[in-house]
Amino acid sequence: MLDTQAMMSRLKGDSFPDFPSGNNTGFLDPDIRDFFDELFLKTGHSRSAVIRDANISRTYGYQIMDGTRIGKRDYYLAIAIAMRLDLSTAQRMLAVTASGALHALIKRDAAIIFALNHGFDNMRLYEFLIELDLPPLATGIE
Repeated sequence: MLDTQAMMSRLKGDSFPDFPSGNNTGFLDPDIRDFFDELFLKTGHSRSAVIRDANISRTYGYQIMDGTRIGKRDYYLAIAIAMRLDLSTAQRMLAVTASGALHALIKRDAAIIFALNHGFDNMRLYEFLIELDLPPLATGIE
């Protein structure tokens, strides 16, 4: 049975108990590559434009989208916002990447859900989270 701290860590996407321990360069499920390939095909976005709009370093962005690196939950959320995904698809991305779903009862998650539903870009989401006195998405150079 998980304790409260471990459950909160899983919800935030900070821990990945199913991945090899001590090696944060392990591969995710091969479905992640297929998922992102299908998503880019469906949305018509380019990987480079999404990585730039998500404010993620180029190399790291490509690595987390092809599954060779494990990204933090905020990186996948920034990608979802940059791609202007709907909530259902963003939740699917979080599930595929084992990052923990968005929960409307968590204030920051509720703000991110609002942003997804209203087509915010990452800059508008950043401003929105700051206005609400919530921590912005932690993206940047990895």
